[in-house]
Amino acid sequence: MPDKRSKQLELLIADSNGIPRGKTIDSAALDEADSPHSDLPHMATAIFFQCVHGEYTHQAMELYNPRDEDLLLQPDWSTYRSTPWKNGKEKDSEDIGQVICNTLDKNGAPVPYDPRNVLKRILSLYANRGLTPIIAPEVEFYLLDPVRKGAQQLSPAAGQDQRIESGGEAFSIDALDKYAAFTNALQQMCQQANLNMSAMVHEMGPGQIELNISHGEALDRADELFLLKRLVKACALQHGHNASFMAKPLKRLPGSGLHLHCSLLNTQGGNIFATADGKAPEPLQQFIAGLQKYLPQAFALIAPNVNSYKRFVRDLSAPINLEWGYDNRTSGLRVPFGPATAGRVENRVAGADANPYLVIAATLACGLLGMEEQLIATNPVDTDAYELAAELPEDLPQALRALETSKPLIEMLSTEFVDVYTSVKRDELKHFNQQISAWEVGFLGSMI
Repeated sequence: MPDKRSKQLELLIADSNGIPRGKTIDSAALDEADSPHSDLPHMATAIFFQCVHGEYTHQAMELYNPRDEDLLLQPDWSTYRSTPWKNGKEKDSEDIGQVICNTLDKNGAPVPYDPRNVLKRILSLYANRGLTPIIAPEVEFYLLDPVRKGAQQLSPAAGQDQRIESGGEAFSIDALDKYAAFTNALQQMCQQANLNMSAMVHEMGPGQIELNISHGEALDRADELFLLKRLVKACALQHGHNASFMAKPLKRLPGSGLHLHCSLLNTQGGNIFATADGKAPEPLQQFIAGLQKYLPQAFALIAPNVNSYKRFVRDLSAPINLEWGYDNRTSGLRVPFGPATAGRVENRVAGADANPYLVIAATLACGLLGMEEQLIATNPVDTDAYELAAELPEDLPQALRALETSKPLIEMLSTEFVDVYTSVKRDELKHFNQQISAWEVGFLGSMI
């Protein structure tokens, strides 16, 4: 545990949607002699059965948690961070800290429907093969005006000049400076919370920003991305904005993606994806082939919401297929330009709304299946991949059916997790389909 612990401690876990859930405790009450079989803090297992609209999925609850039981929270002290948006600058010590917890059942076994445990399950398969995945995430989000109850659409936030961008300011340093109060505070908070944000850039949309996390081991980077998204939203609120990681918050504008750069180290620390004469080696091509074959079956994990599918628009900064190419940003899978030793693949398909643990788990599971089955990738595309056919699942129901019938992925992720996750998503779909949309109000309300 950290040498200097805060007075109050937030115990965090990520639910199926990647939303932080947990409880705040007096840290003095946490006995460091605790074990999974003694007096660890408790939390309702139903957190993992909770939908984004707040209700619980009854089908999975009846199957796996009919008594609405507790689980145990075991702090993973390697994830301990401060909460700088809560702790006053004038104070000498932290008042509130946060730590991500391992979730265990009453017998001390990992809870199978915890997304973090799903990622750990996949990483154990790599460890058994002497491989360590290295991940570098890049996540995009929009700064928006605060969401009002009953609002029919979202609006980009104005900069310090009180002007809302109209576009054309991608990668502009000056445009980013118009949000300097927010961006400066964000950088300072990341340093205070020891989060490895390595770069920030103004993206294609008005008020759209991309953050990069430096590369590292997969679980560490998933934890950092989970905590970074929480910090971004809190910092934005302090500056009068809403930070949205929604995949497609604004019509006719680019959506927000979550790009993952992935390489694999062997037991000697060498990168087995290192390129030779600028070409991808066989393990990397097999990994890419696994993504091409199995990502459509895992799509509900990387495009988890009804809104996610509105992001995949031809020629609008999101891929429409799983073609791959060398330094080709029009393809869904990209082998970036760089030193041979840094050979890697970038999965550009996932949306910013994806659960960090699940998008990394899905990418690694599909890639591992490709290597295990020695699959052969298609030929790399050296032209505009937007001119090729769109091949991704069209909507969430299609993606859920693909996941529910994928025996290889179910075996890797666990039956329990897939049952619970798909049940949560089907309940969210049911709830969505019961709503009356702005389109229905505008076009049908007075015309039909």
